[in-house]
Amino acid sequence: MDAATKNLLRQAQEGDMEAFATVFEQFRPLMHTVAYRLVGSDDCDDVVMDTFLKAWRALPTIRNLEAARTWLCRMVRNTALDLLRKHNRERSHVVEDEVDEDGIGLLDRIADEDAPVADRAGERNELAGILQEALGELGEEHRTVILLREADGLSYKEIAVTTGVGIGTVMSRLFYAKRKLRKLLAAQGVTL
Repeated sequence: MDAATKNLLRQAQEGDMEAFATVFEQFRPLMHTVAYRLVGSDDCDDVVMDTFLKAWRALPTIRNLEAARTWLCRMVRNTALDLLRKHNRERSHVVEDEVDEDGIGLLDRIADEDAPVADRAGERNELAGILQEALGELGEEHRTVILLREADGLSYKEIAVTTGVGIGTVMSRLFYAKRKLRKLLAAQGVTL
Protein backbone atom coordinates (compact mmCIF):
# COMPACT_ATOMS: atom_id res chain seq x y z
CA MET A 1 0.00 0.00 0.00
CA ASP A 2 1.38 3.40 -0.89
CA ALA A 3 2.01 6.15 1.64
CA ALA A 4 -0.79 8.36 0.31
CA THR A 5 -3.42 5.64 0.78
CA LYS A 6 -2.12 4.87 4.26
CA ASN A 7 -2.28 8.58 5.13
CA LEU A 8 -5.87 8.78 3.86
CA LEU A 9 -6.78 5.78 6.01
CA ARG A 10 -5.30 7.48 9.08
CA GLN A 11 -7.35 10.58 8.32
CA ALA A 12 -10.44 8.41 7.90
CA GLN A 13 -9.80 6.75 11.26
CA GLU A 14 -9.96 10.23 12.76
CA GLY A 15 -13.39 10.81 11.20
CA ASP A 16 -12.59 12.26 7.75
CA MET A 17 -15.36 10.81 5.56
CA GLU A 18 -13.90 12.33 2.36
CA ALA A 19 -10.59 10.56 2.97
CA PHE A 20 -12.41 7.29 3.51
CA ALA A 21 -14.50 7.78 0.37
CA THR A 22 -11.30 8.35 -1.64
CA VAL A 23 -9.75 5.13 -0.34
CA PHE A 24 -12.99 3.25 -0.82
CA GLU A 25 -13.18 4.36 -4.46
CA GLN A 26 -9.64 3.07 -4.94
CA PHE A 27 -10.68 -0.39 -3.70
CA ARG A 28 -14.21 -0.37 -5.14
CA PRO A 29 -13.38 -2.27 -8.39
CA LEU A 30 -11.81 -5.14 -6.45
CA MET A 31 -14.64 -5.19 -3.91
CA HIS A 32 -17.22 -5.13 -6.69
CA THR A 33 -15.52 -8.06 -8.41
CA VAL A 34 -15.38 -10.12 -5.22
CA ALA A 35 -19.05 -9.36 -4.51
CA TYR A 36 -20.01 -10.19 -8.10
CA ARG A 37 -18.27 -13.57 -7.85
CA LEU A 38 -20.21 -14.41 -4.72
CA VAL A 39 -23.71 -12.98 -5.28
CA GLY A 40 -23.96 -12.12 -8.98
CA SER A 41 -24.81 -8.89 -10.76
CA ASP A 42 -28.18 -8.24 -9.14
CA ASP A 43 -26.86 -7.90 -5.60
CA CYS A 44 -23.18 -6.98 -5.90
CA ASP A 45 -23.75 -3.21 -5.70
CA ASP A 46 -25.80 -3.66 -2.52
CA VAL A 47 -23.06 -5.80 -0.99
CA VAL A 48 -20.41 -3.19 -1.82
CA MET A 49 -22.46 -0.36 -0.31
CA ASP A 50 -23.30 -2.36 2.81
CA THR A 51 -19.59 -3.11 3.14
CA PHE A 52 -18.82 0.59 2.78
CA LEU A 53 -21.05 1.37 5.76
CA LYS A 54 -19.70 -1.50 7.86
CA ALA A 55 -16.11 -0.55 7.03
CA TRP A 56 -16.72 3.07 7.97
CA ARG A 57 -18.08 2.03 11.37
CA ALA A 58 -15.28 -0.48 11.99
CA LEU A 59 -12.37 1.59 10.63
CA PRO A 60 -11.36 3.13 13.98
CA THR A 61 -10.63 -0.38 15.30
CA ILE A 62 -8.31 -1.50 12.49
CA ARG A 63 -4.69 -1.56 13.66
CA ASN A 64 -2.82 -2.76 10.60
CA LEU A 65 -3.55 -0.26 7.84
CA GLU A 66 -1.26 -2.21 5.49
CA ALA A 67 -3.88 -4.99 5.45
CA ALA A 68 -6.79 -2.69 4.54
CA ARG A 69 -7.25 -4.28 1.10
CA THR A 70 -7.50 -7.77 2.58
CA TRP A 71 -9.69 -6.52 5.42
CA LEU A 72 -12.13 -4.98 2.93
CA CYS A 73 -12.19 -8.16 0.81
CA ARG A 74 -13.01 -10.25 3.84
CA MET A 75 -15.71 -7.77 4.84
CA VAL A 76 -17.19 -8.01 1.32
CA ARG A 77 -17.16 -11.80 1.57
CA ASN A 78 -18.92 -11.79 4.93
CA THR A 79 -21.52 -9.27 3.75
CA ALA A 80 -22.15 -11.34 0.62
CA LEU A 81 -22.53 -14.53 2.63
CA ASP A 82 -24.99 -12.79 4.96
CA LEU A 83 -27.04 -11.72 1.95
CA LEU A 84 -26.97 -15.23 0.47
CA ARG A 85 -28.19 -16.68 3.77
CA LYS A 86 -30.99 -14.11 3.85
CA HIS A 87 -32.02 -14.97 0.28
CA ASN A 88 -31.99 -18.69 1.08
CA ARG A 89 -34.32 -18.12 4.04
CA GLU A 90 -36.63 -16.01 1.87
CA ARG A 91 -36.66 -18.57 -0.95
CA SER A 92 -37.72 -21.31 1.41
CA HIS A 93 -40.96 -19.35 1.94
CA VAL A 94 -41.64 -18.60 -1.76
CA VAL A 95 -44.27 -20.64 -3.62
CA GLU A 96 -42.70 -22.63 -6.44
CA ASP A 97 -43.13 -21.40 -10.01
CA GLU A 98 -45.48 -23.35 -12.30
CA VAL A 99 -43.47 -25.78 -14.41
CA ASP A 100 -44.49 -27.05 -17.86
CA GLU A 101 -43.97 -30.60 -19.16
CA ASP A 102 -40.36 -29.81 -20.13
CA GLY A 103 -39.55 -28.68 -16.59
CA ILE A 104 -39.31 -25.01 -17.55
CA GLY A 105 -40.88 -22.50 -15.18
CA LEU A 106 -43.17 -19.71 -16.30
CA LEU A 107 -40.62 -17.01 -15.49
CA ASP A 108 -37.93 -18.83 -17.48
CA ARG A 109 -40.15 -18.81 -20.59
CA ILE A 110 -40.30 -15.02 -20.68
CA ALA A 111 -37.59 -13.46 -22.86
CA ASP A 112 -35.04 -11.35 -20.99
CA GLU A 113 -34.83 -7.98 -22.75
CA ASP A 114 -31.64 -7.12 -20.86
CA ALA A 115 -29.81 -10.25 -22.01
CA PRO A 116 -26.72 -9.43 -24.10
CA VAL A 117 -27.18 -9.78 -27.85
CA ALA A 118 -24.76 -12.07 -29.66
CA ASP A 119 -22.01 -10.14 -31.40
CA ARG A 120 -19.59 -10.96 -34.20
CA ALA A 121 -17.05 -12.42 -31.82
CA GLY A 122 -18.94 -15.71 -31.73
CA GLU A 123 -15.91 -17.83 -30.99
CA ARG A 124 -14.93 -15.69 -28.02
CA ASN A 125 -18.47 -15.84 -26.69
CA GLU A 126 -18.55 -19.59 -27.21
CA LEU A 127 -15.27 -20.00 -25.36
CA ALA A 128 -16.50 -17.73 -22.56
CA GLY A 129 -19.66 -19.82 -22.35
CA ILE A 130 -17.66 -23.05 -22.15
CA LEU A 131 -15.45 -21.56 -19.45
CA GLN A 132 -18.45 -20.27 -17.51
CA GLU A 133 -20.11 -23.68 -17.73
CA ALA A 134 -16.91 -25.41 -16.57
CA LEU A 135 -16.59 -22.99 -13.65
CA GLY A 136 -20.20 -23.79 -12.77
CA GLU A 137 -19.23 -27.46 -12.49
CA LEU A 138 -16.72 -26.66 -9.75
CA GLY A 139 -17.83 -26.63 -6.14
CA GLU A 140 -18.32 -23.19 -4.59
CA GLU A 141 -15.07 -23.36 -2.58
CA HIS A 142 -12.98 -24.28 -5.63
CA ARG A 143 -14.71 -21.79 -7.91
CA THR A 144 -14.23 -18.97 -5.40
CA VAL A 145 -10.48 -19.51 -4.93
CA ILE A 146 -9.78 -19.85 -8.63
CA LEU A 147 -11.71 -16.69 -9.46
CA LEU A 148 -10.13 -14.70 -6.63
CA ARG A 149 -6.67 -15.82 -7.79
CA GLU A 150 -6.94 -15.83 -11.57
CA ALA A 151 -9.60 -13.21 -12.28
CA ASP A 152 -9.05 -10.83 -9.35
CA GLY A 153 -5.30 -11.33 -8.85
CA LEU A 154 -5.40 -11.80 -5.08
CA SER A 155 -2.38 -13.36 -3.38
CA TYR A 156 -2.66 -16.65 -1.50
CA LYS A 157 -2.60 -14.73 1.77
CA GLU A 158 -5.35 -12.35 0.63
CA ILE A 159 -7.47 -15.29 -0.54
CA ALA A 160 -6.92 -17.01 2.80
CA VAL A 161 -8.09 -13.96 4.72
CA THR A 162 -10.99 -13.33 2.32
CA THR A 163 -12.27 -16.89 2.49
CA GLY A 164 -11.43 -17.49 6.14
CA VAL A 165 -9.22 -20.55 5.58
CA GLY A 166 -5.49 -21.21 5.87
CA ILE A 167 -3.00 -20.62 3.08
CA GLY A 168 -2.41 -24.37 2.76
CA THR A 169 -6.13 -24.89 2.20
CA VAL A 170 -6.13 -22.13 -0.42
CA MET A 171 -3.22 -23.76 -2.23
CA SER A 172 -4.88 -27.18 -2.10
CA ARG A 173 -8.23 -25.87 -3.34
CA LEU A 174 -6.53 -23.95 -6.11
CA PHE A 175 -4.56 -27.00 -7.21
CA TYR A 176 -7.64 -29.22 -7.37
CA ALA A 177 -9.77 -26.49 -8.96
CA LYS A 178 -7.24 -25.98 -11.76
CA ARG A 179 -6.90 -29.71 -12.34
CA LYS A 180 -10.67 -30.23 -12.55
CA LEU A 181 -11.10 -27.14 -14.72
CA ARG A 182 -8.48 -28.43 -17.18
CA LYS A 183 -10.30 -31.78 -17.38
CA LEU A 184 -13.67 -30.12 -17.92
CA LEU A 185 -12.29 -27.85 -20.63
CA ALA A 186 -10.42 -30.70 -22.30
CA ALA A 187 -13.70 -32.62 -22.52
CA GLN A 188 -15.04 -29.64 -24.52
CA GLY A 189 -11.96 -29.59 -26.78
CA VAL A 190 -10.36 -26.57 -25.10
CA THR A 191 -6.79 -26.76 -23.84
CA LEU A 192 -5.04 -24.36 -21.49
